Order: sequence, then structure tokens, then C-alpha cells
Amino acid sequence: MNGYRFVFPVEVRFRDLDAIGHVNNAVYLTYMESARLAYWMQVTGRRDLRDIGIILARTECDYRSPANLGEVMEVGVRCASMRRSSFVLEFRIEVLGTERLVAEARKVLVRYDYSKGAVGPLEDDLKARLRAQDPESLQE
Repeated sequence: MNGYRFVFPVEVRFRDLDAIGHVNNAVYLTYMESARLAYWMQVTGRRDLRDIGIILARTECDYRSPANLGEVMEVGVRCASMRRSSFVLEFRIEVLGTERLVAEARKVLVRYDYSKGAVGPLEDDLKARLRAQDPESLQE
């Protein structure tokens, strides 16, 4: 997938469909969350869900074409920008092998200390890992 170093495969399952027979719009958010978690674990090396250290603050999604049962999609994830305590991830969902665009999205994530219940700054190590993962797309 052009412009995305991290790509996560997703196969459309019967339970993902709505009454019309295509993937329900809410299911795309689940696809992106699965991809986001895999991306985060690759970038940070963290494996324990209790050690995620971020919280979702915003999601926006533009639907471009319907996905259907049996299609395999690719969910591209990249970091687009960083601020003091937050960063933006961009997502692109395409049907594998066709480059047909299904959806595009952006999510704002905030560094969060769950034990303190408070927002905190992005650590230098985390910023360096995000820069190393997505040097072409990242803006600061």
C-alpha cells in the first residue's frame, strides 16, 4: 500500500455485514482498532494491554466504497503528526490486490497514565520510535 509502511490484513466475515450485504460502517472502526493495536505493539514493543498508555480522543472516517463478504482488505496505518501529549494516526483501507479504496480515517490519540487518571507528555523514546516508523509521513 503506497505511503504506508505498516499494513494489517483483515478478511470480511459474515458477521461484519449489515442487512444490505456489505460491511456495516461501525465495523470499519473495529478493523482500524485492530490495526492500531498491532501498529502500536510493533512500534513500542509492548505486549501487555495494560501497558498501552494511550487513549483514543477522536475518530473521523470517510467511507469511499462498500466492502463485501470474502474480500480481504489491507489497513494501512501511519503517524501523521505529534504534539506535546498527542499524536494523529492516519488509516487507509483498500481491497487487497485491487487498490480499491474503501475508507480513510484519522484518529487522535493521547498519552494517558491510567494509574493516575491523567494525560501526560509523549516520552522522547516514544517520539523517536514513531519518527523511525513513519519518517515520510510524520509532521511535527
